[in-house]
Amino acid sequence: MAEEVESTQPAANVGAEGVGVLDDSEEAETKEILLMKQRVAEMEAEAEKLRQLQAAAEAGESSVGGVPMETEDDKSAADGRSVYVGNVDYSATPEDIQAHFQACGTINRVTIICDKFTGHPKGYAYVEFAEPEHIDTALTMDNSLFHGRLIKVTAKRTNIPGFNRGRGRGGGYRGGTEEATEVDTVVMRHIELVVAEVEEGAFNQLSDHRRDEMLSNILRWTAGAVRSASTAAKAAPKPYPFSKTAILHPEPRAPPPKPLLQGKGLMPYLYKNLPSQEKRTLLYDLFSRHSPKCIYPGSIVTVNMEHAPFQFTGVVLGIRRRGPDTSFVLRNVVQRIGVEMQIYPNSPHVKAIKVIRSPPKGRMKRAKLFYLRDSPEKMSALAGGAGKK
Repeated sequence: MAEEVESTQPAANVGAEGVGVLDDSEEAETKEILLMKQRVAEMEAEAEKLRQLQAAAEAGESSVGGVPMETEDDKSAADGRSVYVGNVDYSATPEDIQAHFQACGTINRVTIICDKFTGHPKGYAYVEFAEPEHIDTALTMDNSLFHGRLIKVTAKRTNIPGFNRGRGRGGGYRGGTEEATEVDTVVMRHIELVVAEVEEGAFNQLSDHRRDEMLSNILRWTAGAVRSASTAAKAAPKPYPFSKTAILHPEPRAPPPKPLLQGKGLMPYLYKNLPSQEKRTLLYDLFSRHSPKCIYPGSIVTVNMEHAPFQFTGVVLGIRRRGPDTSFVLRNVVQRIGVEMQIYPNSPHVKAIKVIRSPPKGRMKRAKLFYLRDSPEKMSALAGGAGKK
C-alpha cells in the first residue's frame, strides 16, 4: 500500500504543477467546438424530419382513394393515347368534353387541369382514348367550336422532368426532383461543409461575427425549408379517382333509311312533296315550258300578295326555273322611280298571279327588256297600257 501511495503521488504533483491542465483559451475553443457539434446535430435532426415529412407526403399521395400509383411505362402509354385540348371554356365539365369527342372513339378519361391553390380551371384539358388509333380522328377536331370557343387539339407530349424549369438564382439546371429532396440535399451539403471546417480547425480562425452569421443563416434556411416542404405537402393536388375498368362505349349509330339506300335523294323528295297541290298547279301552268300558259320574259303580270304592296304590276325581266325555288323579276315605274321585285310563286305570301299581256310574237329579246331600265318613258307607257286593260 505504501508503494502504491508513493507511485501515485508524483502523478498528482504533475497535475498540480499544471502540466496536464488546459488553459482558458483552449477550454473556450473546446466549448465552441462542442456547441458547434450540438448545432450540427440539431441540423441533422431537422434534415431527418424533412425526409420523414417527404416520405409521409409520398405515402399519402399513393394511398388516396385506394388508387395505385402509375409507373413511368403506364404514364408514357397513357400519353400516347391522349390529346391536349386548349382554349377550353372555364364552365365546361368532363361530360361536355366527352360528348364533344365521343365520335372519335372510346374515351377512357377526361382530365380538366385546375389551379392547386384556387381550384379554378386553367382553360385546358386532356382526353385519353382507349386506343392510339383514335388520336388521328381526334386531331381533326382542331379549331372546332366548343361552348362558343375554337379549341386547340394537339397530341399530348410525355412530360420530361425539369424540361420547363429554368435556372434559379445562383443555381444550375435542375432535374425533375421534388422540392423536399432538393432542400434536403442542400441542407446536408451545408452540414458537411461546416463539419469539415470544424474538423480542420478553420472554423475557429473566423471572427465571432462571421461564425454567428454562418450558423444563424444555416438554421434560418433549414427552418424555411421545413415550412416550404410542409406547405407543398399540404397543397399537393389529389390524384384523379379513375378506375381503369370503367370503359365508356360510344352510342350506336342509326342505319340510313331505305329511300337513301335505293338512291332517292333529298331534292327529288322536296320537289315532289314540298309544294301544295295549288302551288304545284300554279308552277306547272305558268312556268313549265310544256304549258300553253307559260310566262316568258316581256309579259306583263299582276301579282296579288298578303302584305304590302298588296298588288304589283310590271314587266317580267327574267325567270329562274328551279322547281319549288322558281322565281321571276318584275319591273315598273312608281312615282318616276324604277322599282323591281323578285317574286317566289311558291311563297305562302303570294295569293295569285295573273298574266295581263303576253309579249309580242311570243317572245322578246332580253336586250330590249334591259333597255327599258334606261327608258322610263317607254316603261311608263307599258304600265299605263296595262292599267287600262
